[in-house]
Parts: sequence; C-alpha cells; structure tokens
Amino acid sequence: MAREQVAGAIILDRLRERMVSGRFLGHWRPGDRLPSIREIAEAESVDRKTAAAAYRRLEEEGLVRVRARSGVYLSPPAGAQPVGPLERLYRRWLENTYDGAAALGLDTRSILRLVTAMAEVERMRLPVVECDWPQAEAVAVELRERLGVRATPCVLEELHPSDPLLLEAPLLVTTPYHAAELALLSPSRLVVETTLAPDLVRQLSRRAAQGPVTILAPQGNVVAKIRRALHHCGIEADDTRVRIVGVADRSDVAEATRFARSLFLWPGTPRWVEEALPPSAEAYRPKQAISQESVTRLRAALLDAAILRAKEVPAGDDVVTAPPPLSTSTVDAVRR
Repeated sequence: MAREQVAGAIILDRLRERMVSGRFLGHWRPGDRLPSIREIAEAESVDRKTAAAAYRRLEEEGLVRVRARSGVYLSPPAGAQPVGPLERLYRRWLENTYDGAAALGLDTRSILRLVTAMAEVERMRLPVVECDWPQAEAVAVELRERLGVRATPCVLEELHPSDPLLLEAPLLVTTPYHAAELALLSPSRLVVETTLAPDLVRQLSRRAAQGPVTILAPQGNVVAKIRRALHHCGIEADDTRVRIVGVADRSDVAEATRFARSLFLWPGTPRWVEEALPPSAEAYRPKQAISQESVTRLRAALLDAAILRAKEVPAGDDVVTAPPPLSTSTVDAVRR
C-alpha cells in the first residue's frame, strides 16, 4: 500500500511539473486536451487507478478539468470572474475604456477627469429654446430620453441676456427658426440646432398619398411653421389632401376628425388629444421626431463642453464617484 502511495505521489509531481512547464512555455494552452488516464498509466507503468487518482488531485488543485466520457483538459489560470450581468457589463466597459485610452496615450487620471467632467455637464440644465412652449417641451422630452441630459424647455420671449439659465448652461439648443436670435441673445454660448427626422415627412407623404390627412398640432405659431415647411418639401396643406389644425380643446379635435379619419399628430401635440379621438380614427404619432444627425451633433457638443470643463480641473482634484445604476433593459441585453 505504501508503495502505491509513493508511486502515486511521484506520478502526481511529474504530471504537475509537465503541466506547469508546458503552460509557462506556451506549449500547452487552457482547454487543450491532455493524455488520457490509460495513456498516463501505460507511460508511467502504473495502474489506471493510480493515474486516475493523480488527475483527481490535479483537478482539486485547479490545474485540470476531468469530463466524463470526454477526457482531461487543461484548466485556465485562476482569476476573478464577474458574478452577474451588471459586473460583466462594467468589466467590458472598463476593458474597452482602458484599451482605447492606452492607445491614445491617456492615463487613469485623465480618464477620471474626463468622465467626471462629462457627468457634471449632463447634470447641468440644458435650455431648449423655441417660441412655442409645446414645441420646446417636445424637443426637451425627447432629448432627455435619448441623451439622458437635463433638457429644460424655454420660451424665447421670456429669456434675457442675464438669465442664469443662459449664463450657466454649457450650450443652448433650438431649431433653425431661432438659432440667429438665440446667438444674439447669448453670444458667448454655443447654439446647437435640432432638425426633424426625415422619416417624419416621408410618413406624412405616404399617408397623404393614400387619402386625406389631418395634421393635429398645438395652437400658436406651430401651425404656420408646419405649413411653410411642408410647402418647401412639396406638400401643400390646402385643406383637400392635407389639412393642419391647431387644437386647444376637445371641440377642436372633434372638428378635425370630420375632414379625415387619417390623423397625423405633430410633435408637441398634447397627449390628451389621443384620448379625445373617436375609435374609428387612425392616428399616427412619430416615436422620434428629432433626427439622428441632430442627436449626434448635440452629443459631440456636450463632449466638447466636458473636455473644456476637464481642463479647468486642477490635477489633484479628481473625484471618484460610484457608477450609476443600469436600466433593466440594459442588464437584460447583457444577459443575452
């Protein structure tokens, strides 16, 4: 019995040495299939029971993995593994961030300074300026959903050059209609224009080609803007194929549905309008009204604002903050 134990210890030491040396030299890699128990027994002139016991001991040590009816395989080096989808997502982000930063010659403190500055910019109020409150609010809501910024709707006529909202904002957002006015009002701030998604006009054109369409919009200057914009796009709002109705109450909605059952809810139209529609009405409200080009342009401007802010932070003032919680949809995406 003692002889078998000595033989087993010798075989165990030999196998361990072969595996460690082979992995160190790159001759063996994690996942490589190792000699079978029978092959080890024959090569070392021991019985299979002794060879199997040596492999079981190596498995306990984490060097190999024995799979029933498959074989013995070299295990990967021990290392901490993320335990959940959130941790795996953080790991992936950190790996991509550090690899990309290293390729650009950035160190950890530079990364921290930039990320902190971006978080501060996103917490600042971002004025969304229009001449009509419903339009400003519609743009602000969509930007909050798509960019996670504190977009704040503002009416142009109510702003003045010394307004704290304008002075403290990293930049200003408006539509092409008011970009020049806003630049004069706050010449020291960058003005970023937002435009409508091209698909919005395409959807309207397709529906108009199928029959009369009524566009429901907030009352005010919006109606005239829509009429002029559609005219430049080759769509005439002449009350025959396309009609524009500004709604303020349920009676306006009832009157609008007499012209056409196909309704197009312009961005900024109140949500209660959908509840006021008759069951027979076919209403379409675009899910996203702002063009992707505008979102990309605004994101780039916010990044530039964060870079300027990071330059103002002294080298010893870096602050580490905990990563924000992730949404359920993001975690589910990682699980998939």
